[in-house]
Amino acid sequence: MSDTGIALEDVVSSSVIQQPVSHERPLILSLFSGAGGLDLGFWQAGYKIVLAADIFPAAVSTHIRNHKPHGTVTKNLDLSSTTYEQLSALWFEQTNKAPVGIIGGPPCQAFSVSNVYQRDDDPRRFMLERYAQFVEGFNGDFGIDFFLLENVPGLLDEKHEGAFNQFKDLCSQAGFEIFGKVINAIHFRVPQNRERLIIVGINRRKFPGLVFQIPAGDVMEPLPIDTVLSDLPEPVVNHRNLKPEDIPFHPNHWIFKVKSPKFTNGAIQPGKALGRSFRALKWGEPSWTVAYGHREVHVHPNCHRRLSIYEAMQLQGFPRSYVLEGTISDQVVLVSDAVPPPIGKAMADAIGNTLNHKLDSQQEQHVGI
Repeated sequence: MSDTGIALEDVVSSSVIQQPVSHERPLILSLFSGAGGLDLGFWQAGYKIVLAADIFPAAVSTHIRNHKPHGTVTKNLDLSSTTYEQLSALWFEQTNKAPVGIIGGPPCQAFSVSNVYQRDDDPRRFMLERYAQFVEGFNGDFGIDFFLLENVPGLLDEKHEGAFNQFKDLCSQAGFEIFGKVINAIHFRVPQNRERLIIVGINRRKFPGLVFQIPAGDVMEPLPIDTVLSDLPEPVVNHRNLKPEDIPFHPNHWIFKVKSPKFTNGAIQPGKALGRSFRALKWGEPSWTVAYGHREVHVHPNCHRRLSIYEAMQLQGFPRSYVLEGTISDQVVLVSDAVPPPIGKAMADAIGNTLNHKLDSQQEQHVGI
């Protein structure tokens, strides 16, 4: 009996459990969903995110705002303590059909090369194991087709070899053939150099001998930041009494107050970096990786201020209708951790085509790219 009072064995053995029929979108479970960029890409490709979960309240409210219209239910869950039985019961509160796959990006800070304070006891290191346990549970009961995990390339470093190998071993034992590749967002029509590790597991029993090719992107000429930033008005400066109606262009087009004299004394130059705190973008070139710590948002190419949250979202490939929730500091975290939706869509397209999923693509065009 699960904590919700549902006997899992009764649910699993019920004759109503079935894969979606061909005219329905294949169903997906999203874990560690963050701002929902990966989920948006999968929805654009033709999948339906039935249930999503994250521990960060601003991520949950962001996901609800943008994905509830697609029929997604988003839960504020601490996945480090949520049991498989609890998660599967939440799934069956939404649908009596089985998921075809699980997607997500467990917290990556513990493995990032930019984290100079890495610790072996960082609790975020153990989220890989939790993700693998959920994959094992859903596959054991419902025979999911695939899983996808997104993380930083630092996970491949020798010092993280134990954690990564444990994750692969758990997923292999659960019945999956594992494929991995480091990709760069710049090759997916995203005006940003952003390397990420993509891991895809394919159900070995359902697709014996299948070799899955993770797409590397097809854009050889990098897009410059001009494609998404050149036509934007000046953002609003955040202040204590700021109201939503005070930000007319877009709710996320706001910035921190400029305080450093470097913005006015000529110290900052386009394309140059003064440490981690002052990295100025340059017209005609792609952006550095959108990954901001301690409010170290990249400097606008005109060097007079930092980027707005909305401008950073454009560098991540979000459509202009997308809105991040929370404080401006919350939004810095959300946009930094997000998966660019064009990467999500490319991965979903490749998975759907390879596994013969019947997809009804609903691509939302990104104005400006």
